[in-house]
Amino acid sequence: MQNPTSDALFHPTDEHKMLRQTVADFVRKEVEPQAAAHDELGELNVALFRKLGELGLLGITIPEEDGGAGMDTLAAVIVHEELSKSDPGFCLAYLAHSMLFVNNFYHCANDEQKQRYLPKTISGEWVAGMGMTEPGAGTDVLGMSTTATLDGDHWVLNGTKTYITNGCEGYCFLVYAKVDGRITAFVVDRDCPGFSTSNHIDKLGMRG
Repeated sequence: MQNPTSDALFHPTDEHKMLRQTVADFVRKEVEPQAAAHDELGELNVALFRKLGELGLLGITIPEEDGGAGMDTLAAVIVHEELSKSDPGFCLAYLAHSMLFVNNFYHCANDEQKQRYLPKTISGEWVAGMGMTEPGAGTDVLGMSTTATLDGDHWVLNGTKTYITNGCEGYCFLVYAKVDGRITAFVVDRDCPGFSTSNHIDKLGMRG
């Protein structure tokens, strides 16, 4: 059986070609001129990031009826490929937001949650990310120590995450925790009681 995604890689549609050109033009005009400066600064260029929302790229895999672009996996790959040519750090921020939060959230959330989070994350008003990596376990989810316990009608999460892309700029995060030893995920807003972030961590690359 032929894999439709693999076939599309070698036979992109006119829509795919137009998307690639649109993103390439955006990268040349907007992303490339600021790439070095923001890598040195070590901060996400939030104003530029929100322009991705104006282009309809932050919800690229989300159906149009839910506010997204309604495009396929190859379209998402094209956006990542073009962004990474000039600013891999900015591309990583895009991946954390549009794939690790928005795409995953869409497939797991109920209608009420979608109405609350999708419009503002797809537009870029809210920057989002995913909280998985931990100081003592890295990305080994089986070794994570963050737990969640039910307290009345609220869940209480206890734990520490590290190297969270968009961690300092983000408003909402898909945070992984263990409930009775089993892994699940929670949407955690920045203004939740007990939530805090540290300063940016300096790294060898992809800092912006």
